[in-house]
Amino acid sequence: MAPPITAPKISFANHLDVSVIVYDSFSDQDKTNYFGTLTSIATVPPKTTASLQLKHPASVLIISDTKSNSPLARIIYLQDVSTGPFAVGEADVKAMAQTMDFITFITNNKNDPLTQAFNAIWKDTSRPQVTPVNKFFVQHEQYKSCTFATYMMGITYTAEQPESKGKPMDQALYSLSTLATLLGATWPEFLPDIVVTKFTCNTNNDILALQAGIDLKKLPAQSDEALQFFGSLFNVQQLQVSVMFNYAVGLNIFGTRLSISLDAMHVPFGGAGTLNINKPTATIDINPLFKFVVFTVTGDMPFDIFDNNFEADLSMTIDNIEAAFGVVIKGDKGPLPAPPAMKGVHFDSFGVGIGIIFEPPSAAIGLSGQLHIGDAASNTIVPLDDDSFVVVCQLIEEMPNPLYISFYVPKMHLTDIYTVFTNAQCPVDVPVLFSDLSFQWSENPMEPVVLPDGSLSNMGYGFSAAADIFGFDFYGDVELDLTNGVKADIEMSPLSLGNIFSIKGDGAGVSLKVDANGNPIKNNQIITKAAQKQALQNATMKQMVPPGGAVLKIQTLASPFLHINGAINLFEVENWHLEADITSGGIKFDVGFGGILTSNMSCTLSDFHNLAASFQYGLNATISLPSIGGISLGSMPLQALVGAHFALNTSSSDIVLSVGGSFDFEGLTRSFGDFTADVNISSVSDLLNAIFNNIESNASQIFGDLLNEAGAWAGKVQQSVITGVENVASVLQNAFNQDANQAAATMKEAGFAADTIADGLKTAYGLSATAVAQTMQQVGFAAQEVASALQSAFGNDAMMIASAIQTAYGWSADQINGLLGQIGFSADQIGQAFQQLGGEFEDIGNKILHGLDPSNWPNPFGGGGIFGGGGIFGGGFP
Repeated sequence: MAPPITAPKISFANHLDVSVIVYDSFSDQDKTNYFGTLTSIATVPPKTTASLQLKHPASVLIISDTKSNSPLARIIYLQDVSTGPFAVGEADVKAMAQTMDFITFITNNKNDPLTQAFNAIWKDTSRPQVTPVNKFFVQHEQYKSCTFATYMMGITYTAEQPESKGKPMDQALYSLSTLATLLGATWPEFLPDIVVTKFTCNTNNDILALQAGIDLKKLPAQSDEALQFFGSLFNVQQLQVSVMFNYAVGLNIFGTRLSISLDAMHVPFGGAGTLNINKPTATIDINPLFKFVVFTVTGDMPFDIFDNNFEADLSMTIDNIEAAFGVVIKGDKGPLPAPPAMKGVHFDSFGVGIGIIFEPPSAAIGLSGQLHIGDAASNTIVPLDDDSFVVVCQLIEEMPNPLYISFYVPKMHLTDIYTVFTNAQCPVDVPVLFSDLSFQWSENPMEPVVLPDGSLSNMGYGFSAAADIFGFDFYGDVELDLTNGVKADIEMSPLSLGNIFSIKGDGAGVSLKVDANGNPIKNNQIITKAAQKQALQNATMKQMVPPGGAVLKIQTLASPFLHINGAINLFEVENWHLEADITSGGIKFDVGFGGILTSNMSCTLSDFHNLAASFQYGLNATISLPSIGGISLGSMPLQALVGAHFALNTSSSDIVLSVGGSFDFEGLTRSFGDFTADVNISSVSDLLNAIFNNIESNASQIFGDLLNEAGAWAGKVQQSVITGVENVASVLQNAFNQDANQAAATMKEAGFAADTIADGLKTAYGLSATAVAQTMQQVGFAAQEVASALQSAFGNDAMMIASAIQTAYGWSADQINGLLGQIGFSADQIGQAFQQLGGEFEDIGNKILHGLDPSNWPNPFGGGGIFGGGGIFGGGFP
């Protein structure tokens, strides 16, 4: 092992009349630097030779005037090459004086050809500057003692700040603007100066390499937040940076660049850990077009997303309010594999997005790109309005790890969702259409995060969407499983069909963030910009589904597949618990009304606008029958089991309640309706009253077989099916337009008694007894029936009855005598009636009356009377 190289001692002579300070000028990159890190090693008095202990085997020494601290000379010690003796003398003072004169000249004469020629050397970056500078001075007699080394020492002295002029050179503060100007660069006149320390000048293959120390807190940044963030990238406030000049400045091109390269950088990531950048280079750019410095960091970063390993080149630009990133993926940029659960989803291309926002602190990192869903080979490609996706990540141990995935699908039927996203067959035969599907995959649904739209990433894999089922609008989260299919709790808005029917429930409601135009905030974005974050902060919550609606449970592992839970208000029934399945026929449920009905009301809500219901109840009431020509047909007591139904229909402008039904009565099924009822009815009793009123109003149609034909009507009156009729004959005459004969025949056929018919003919038609008898004879009544009926209708007028019977039937006086006796007339009544009738009747009447006179009775004892002597006992006694 070779022995360590020790720093030598040298002899140094100060030939000047002033004391000088000898500084070690050190650079770990350039052993022959022109102006390195200064360390004082000795003060040498005037006209003195001293032995100096060097610090390095190869050393560069800078000698300065002790009093003025101005540089005087530069000495190089190289072991076995340049070993001395070393001295400082008048020649060195002369060379520095010429150098300072030159600096003064070019400072005061910027447009002089000499100045422009000199600056041109610095701007030609295609060649080293050291040799051209030295040749330039040799070519000008007044500056031929100047060299590149004296010029570098001269500009450092010129750039030294006034407050450090009286201090040793190793404590000097420099004006970066002066250094830049004297090296041919442009410093923006409106940009404040930057004070630097420990300025060094080295060369690498004769190419200038400058460094300086900066105080991060004193940089003229675009904002305090930007300066603070840039400072947080480093563990120290003072940085030693490289200084570069670009002489072809313009927009997006720096003028002066300060840079530092590190092995790694840990970037604060908005309070969510730190972002690791490998081999970073941090730069501070001064552009003549800007009033502030621009901070930039470049480096590379590894990614491992869904077992896809890749690296990316990063470029971070620190703005006034945010740090913006440019990312270029290295190597293969092929498709990104999707998580195993996401069958049918293909990430075709992708890039990386990163952003850090200063106030309030936040950051985002993720992947974004284009995708397609389904497979062309199986004809399952899903049309997309927006084919972009994002994989939003979080930092775990400084590495991005997927947090959630988001993409959108405009519309999909439930059956298509099964086909594309699961390995199961859809068992649901109810058409379910989802729209505006916001898909999400979460790495850990047990620790949900707030998505841009304000919802939570609380599903392993699924989507939130609006669902249309028979016109019912639902909204909520739908979970997807490769094997088990679909599971969801989705909510509907409270539904009301006028005052009659409503559905409510325990739904909490759904609200999402919307922009100023009312459009929902998209989740498939990485919030890398302050403007995006501001848009989210300005977003307002919009209620997609109000609270208090029914909840629909979808689960396709086993029946029931679509089950709704809520509460029903129907007529006077409130909060009737709803547990119903949605089938291809709609939502079916029963509602009880106690003793008002004989059955529950069976309801079907077929869509958002149509409710149908059926029920039974007992009808026990008397209806008033219609009138014809002002003549009432009576009334009808009804006792029947009614099967009724109604349909409640709504539209954007109207609500219609249609009611109908049927019942059995008198051997027939009789239907009523459908009729339009008042939509403001509030109880089932009101509904039943409406049905009764409709039956009564339409009795002529409902009971047409009983009311529209005289014989049928008369028969039901006779059977007491129809009541409230005082004079059947009058109704037949005035309502049915029957004459007396027709009425008599109708009534006889209906089974009415002869006396009822006779009375009706008399009162309704004003017929005489004879006319009544004739009419009744013509419809088939026997003379005895007619005689009795006439007696009932016209009273005990034997003459009238006898005359009527004789006229109607042509009977003899003897026949009529017997008939009248049969209906209760006495012989005296008959005799007197016959006497009044005259003719044959009178003879018979006389005989009857003669026979009734006792005096005409034969006397078996002689004399008058039956015993003689007058009277029946004789002697004048009766």
